[in-house]
This record gives sequence, C-alpha cells and structure tokens, in this order.
Amino acid sequence: MKLLLVVDDIFEFQDGTLHFSPLVAIPTLQGLKAGDPLELRRPDGTTIRTMLYAFDWPSPMRGQLGLSVNVPLTKADIPVGTEIWRVD
Repeated sequence: MKLLLVVDDIFEFQDGTLHFSPLVAIPTLQGLKAGDPLELRRPDGTTIRTMLYAFDWPSPMRGQLGLSVNVPLTKADIPVGTEIWRVD
C-alpha cells in the first residue's frame, strides 16, 4: 500500500462526490485509475475501504491532480487528518 495524501479539507458536491485537498503529484498516481481500491485511515484508528471515483483536473494543473470518492461516503465519514492509501 502507498500513502497518497493526508486530508486537510473536503468538499462535498451536490451529486454526492467528495473531493479532497491537497492535490497529489501526478507521478504518485501512476497506474491508479477510477474504480481502484483505496483505504481511508481515520485519525481514530478505524479504516474504511472504498474505491477511487474520479480524478479532479484543476486548472492550472501544475503537475497535480485531485482525488474524489462517491456515495455512500459523506463528509462526516472522513475527518480532516484521514490518510488515503492506495491498495495494491
């Protein structure tokens, strides 16, 4: 498993998608695609398994992308400080 990011902010859109800050350097994401498994390790020590919903394409990109997940997770499920890990 590989640590992708530690959540410092979450944006919940009306369609139910959750978008995380900070962005992740593109080389770190090599080979990762929508539908791949992720493990979310919350600060209280509990974990959630989910999958990558999509990448966020900021403008300008500056060599980084954002990650997003979808329902059934909500912003309340993922506190700031949660680690997002790529499951190999």
